[in-house]
This record gives sequence, C-alpha cells and structure tokens, in this order.
Amino acid sequence: MGKEKNTDMTHGPVFRQMAVFALPVLLGMLFQRIYNFADAYIVGRYLGDQALAAVSISGTAMYMMTSVMMGVTTGVSIVISQFYGAGENRKIRETFSAGIHVSIWMAVLITAAGAATTEPLLRLLQTSRELMPDASAYLLIIYAGCGATMLYNFASAVLRALGNSVVPLVFLILSSVLNVFLDVAFVSWIPMGVQGAAYATVLSQLLSGGLCLAYALKILPVLRLSAKEWKPDRYLIGQILRSGLPTGLQMSIISISDMTLQAVINTYSTAMIVAYGVALKVEGLGFQIADAIGSAMGTFAGQNAGAGNLKRVKKGVRTAYLLNIICYGVFCPGVFFLAEPIMKAFTDTPESIAYGMEYMRIFTVFFLAGGVLVVYHNILRASGDVAVTVLMGVSEVITRIGCAFLLPGIFGYRGLWFVSPITWICAALVGAVRYYSGGWERKASLLADHARQDKNSKAGADN
Repeated sequence: MGKEKNTDMTHGPVFRQMAVFALPVLLGMLFQRIYNFADAYIVGRYLGDQALAAVSISGTAMYMMTSVMMGVTTGVSIVISQFYGAGENRKIRETFSAGIHVSIWMAVLITAAGAATTEPLLRLLQTSRELMPDASAYLLIIYAGCGATMLYNFASAVLRALGNSVVPLVFLILSSVLNVFLDVAFVSWIPMGVQGAAYATVLSQLLSGGLCLAYALKILPVLRLSAKEWKPDRYLIGQILRSGLPTGLQMSIISISDMTLQAVINTYSTAMIVAYGVALKVEGLGFQIADAIGSAMGTFAGQNAGAGNLKRVKKGVRTAYLLNIICYGVFCPGVFFLAEPIMKAFTDTPESIAYGMEYMRIFTVFFLAGGVLVVYHNILRASGDVAVTVLMGVSEVITRIGCAFLLPGIFGYRGLWFVSPITWICAALVGAVRYYSGGWERKASLLADHARQDKNSKAGADN
C-alpha cells in the first residue's frame, strides 16, 4: 500500500500522530489563506476600499460553492480512510476512481449553477449598485475556475485519508508564492482590476491541484488503477455521496446563514463592509486551526473506525480538545492585542479600523467553542453519523439568522459582533449531546462490520 509514504493511525501514540498530521494541514490551510489575504491586501492597496468591499462580498457568496466541493471531497476522504484502516487496497482504488467521476460532474454542475445565479445571488445579498460590477466580475471568474478548486481539494483529501498531510502542503506553498506574484502582476503591473485577483487565485489553485494529483498517481501504488477499475463502481459512488452530500448540505446551510449576516452588514456603510470583510478573513484564519485539528480527527477516526477500534477514537477526541486549547491559547490573545495593526494593514479608513477592532476583540474570546464544534463535526462524519452534522448545520442557520435580525435591534450594530460566537456555542452543544450519548458508536460499528465483510468476501473469492 505504500505505507512508507503514508501514516497508519490505528497504532502508536495518539497525541504525537494527530499533532504531526495536523501541523502540515494547518500550514497548508494558512498558505491557502494567503490567497484570500493577498487578494484583499493588494486589491485594497491598489484599487481602494470600494473594490475591497466588492471582493469581500464575493467571498461570502463563494463559500456556498466551496462548501459543496469540500463536502464531496470529504466523502471521498471518509470512505478511503475507512478502507485504509481495514486494509482494503482494492476498495481504496475503486473509491479513488469513483471519486474522480463524482468530482468532475460536481465541478461541471457548480460552474453552470454559479454562472446562472451570480447576479441574483449578489442582489439577494443586497449588494449596492456601485459594488455590483466588480463583485459580479470577480465571482464569475471564480465560478468558471471551480474545477481548479475541486482538483486540489480532491487530490489533497485522498492523500490525507491515507495519512499523508505533507505533500499537499508542499505544492500549496509553491502555488501560494505564485498567487502573490500573479496578484501583483494582474492588479498593479497589468491593470486588470478585481478580475486580475480572481484570475490569480484560479491559476494558483490549478497548479497546486495538478501537482498534488500527479504526485498521488506517480508515487502511491495503491492509487494506480487498472483499466477495469477506471469504470466507476455505483455502490462506492453512493457511499461517497452518502458521506459527502450531507456534509456539503450542512456546510451550504451554514453558508446561507453567513450570507444572511453579510446581507445585514451590507445595509450599513462601506466602512462597515470593509471592516467585516477584513475581520472575517482573520476569523477564517483562526478557523484554519480548528479545521487542521478536525482534519487530523477525521482521518484518525475514519481509520480507527474502519479497524473497529472505538476506544482509540475516543482518545483522539480528547487529544483534539487539548490541541485546540493549546493553539487558541496562543492565537486568540495574539489577535486581541494586534487587532489595530491588522486592520491598518488593509485600510486607512478610521471608521473601518474601529469597527474591525471591535469585532476581532469579541470573537477571539469565544473561538475555543468554534474549535470544539469542528471536532464534533469530524468525529461524527468519520463514524458515519452524518445526519447529525446536518442537524448541527440547521441549528447554526436558525441561531445565526435569528441573532442577525434580533441583536442589532437590541444592541445596535455591536449586536452583529456576537452573532457568530453565539452560533458556535449552540451548534457545539448539539454535537456534544450526540457524541456523549454514544449514538455515533453504533454507526461506527456498522462501518467496521461492512469493511470486514468486504475484505472477507474478496478473500473467499480469491480462494
């Protein structure tokens, strides 16, 4: 199986395995965030606050697209990690083949749907007439290039499912450097406006995805498909969709609530929109910590669920709690005290700086709840308990939309800064109730039984 290139997480020290796995994932996500920060910084500095506001609005709309893609690739990762834990090489290859077909068709559908709904979606977000041309142009290019985004997410999800979190990082670093160069070239040297920033992002993601997939196909024997295995297995397509679509639905539901909050923000001044856009990028940067730990949790839980070792899965959850406490113990105080210079790096407008400082100093106090929320999402997905993650997403929608309209009426615009923290806490409580009820263990046991049955069936056929 080429295990020398991957990590079998069914044995060995739990803390070390999860920390070592999470670190490259975190670094990769941070470099991926450089895409967004580079766009925001260069657009803000060269094109001004109005262009920066347009890109910020587009970023919220983009999340629905990336949610579906991440859901599908998460489904691929979950199924592969379970077969890896069960030692089923043939099923890994067949799942890889099925995932390729699902990813291609999903990219085509998202491109078509995105192109058809760009302007209606921006109007729904109450985008002003002044911001509409730039926001629409930027978003259309991103939608047209979603195949590049899907390529990287798919290739990196496969490698991480097999315990390899280093290679996606290496190629992402290379493309991040390219992204910064292209941003400057397309926005400053070749004045293409906000479209230049969008082209830079798409081309950079295409490079990282292509290199990542080329490595996977060349180096890992377990992914080398025979002519027969290129034909997709309908059952495995169903397994991917059963794991991935609820995840994509859950994330899309959350994106709807995010867009609702963005729509409320858009009714305020451009200074408020800019402040929220910058602070949202910092918030997203903080969530990279949770996502990296969650990715380690998902791979760890998937492999051990496939091996039928649920006690080890519980050790992984406790380790994920500890990793969140350590990481946010550093990140949150740093953002709290550096909020002002962070805002000044993106805008010179005093009102925007003041608004952004307020929001960042509030959400950092509650960030640990968001980290724990991501832990529950990943343990429940990896164990096959995906329906509950959808319920958690629904709770986020209800809480976020309700608070977005209720709190400003009571506390003024400052009420908006508490919407996300309250949402994280409520959704995390839903996940905690499910996890400690033990319902996920029954789902995980069924997955392990199916994996063993597949392995025994193949062994019997070979004999």
